[in-house]
Amino acid sequence: MKRASYHHGNLKNTIIKTCHKLLQKKGATDFSLREVANLSGVSHAALYRHFQDKEEVLEILSSIGFDKLGSLQKKVPQNKTNPDEYFVKLGLVYIQFAIKNPNYYRLMFQTKRSNESLILKRSKLKSYAILVRGCRFYLKTKRKKENHRSFALMAWSLVHGYSNLCLETEFPDTESKTLKKSKLEMAEDILRFAI
Repeated sequence: MKRASYHHGNLKNTIIKTCHKLLQKKGATDFSLREVANLSGVSHAALYRHFQDKEEVLEILSSIGFDKLGSLQKKVPQNKTNPDEYFVKLGLVYIQFAIKNPNYYRLMFQTKRSNESLILKRSKLKSYAILVRGCRFYLKTKRKKENHRSFALMAWSLVHGYSNLCLETEFPDTESKTLKKSKLEMAEDILRFAI
């Protein structure tokens, strides 16, 4: 396999980019730091000048995933004339992210960490805060009295559960055929039923 060339000043970024490519292809448990070093064009020992271990690399990747998800959700325009559309689109962005990035999604949500880094904690909180603000906007625009944090937890549970069904089971696929709708069309229906 061809080794990448790098300049010493950007080795850390080169390693992260290599890990990103491997995560997209294989998943978090299926690549080693030796493989990363080989593909990055450095010795295995060189990686440890920048990262403590694989767990640190995976936390950085997880943080990147939360930042990407938050960025996508932030792009959904708040619509005062049709807040229902805003709520549905906010949920669909989450589900689409999970379906298009299954290995990132699994790393972000299905990996338990006993002592998370500050960077990862911040990325998680920023991503969740976008959902909470979106739910506050939705409820305020609809003049509903529900607590926006409780509503956000309900919304997150809904999209997270559906995303997990899409990634971990065949159920959405079989229902999709029965109902003659795509998984995203079914997701849209579910979100509309919730409001």
